[in-house]
Amino acid sequence: MTEVGTHQWWEHYKTTVNADPEMSVRGHDKFSENFRIEIGDTDWLVEVDGGRVESIVPEPGLDHEWAFGVTGSEQAWEEFLQETPPAFNHELIASHYRGAVAGEDDRLQITGDNKRVFQNLRAFQRALDLLRHSHNNGGA
Repeated sequence: MTEVGTHQWWEHYKTTVNADPEMSVRGHDKFSENFRIEIGDTDWLVEVDGGRVESIVPEPGLDHEWAFGVTGSEQAWEEFLQETPPAFNHELIASHYRGAVAGEDDRLQITGDNKRVFQNLRAFQRALDLLRHSHNNGGA
C-alpha cells in the first residue's frame, strides 16, 4: 500500500478511475466537474472530463476552479479508506450528515456548490469509492 497523498498514490487512483467501467455508466460520460480533496492540511484538485481523471493538481491555487469537494482530518480519511470502513465513515452522505447534522466531530464534509454536488452525486460517490478501492489495491 502506497502512502496516502503521494504522487504514486494519486497516479494509481487516476489509473483505477479511468479503467473503471462503472464510472462511465454512473457519469454517463458527462461527469466533467473538478473536485477538491482536502486531507488534513493538504489539498488536491482532481480534474475530471467525461468521467475520466485528466490530472491531479497538488495545492491548487487561484487559477484553478472546482465545483465542490470533500474535507476531513487525516483520521477521518484513514477511516474512510479502510477496506471495511466503520459505520458512518463508509459513505460521503452518511459521514457528512453525522458531522453537520448530528454534530459528531471528525467526519468527512462536503464543501462547495451543493446543487452541483447533487447533480453529480452518483459519479462523485463512485469517484470517492474508487479512492478506497485504489488505496486497498482493489480490495474494497
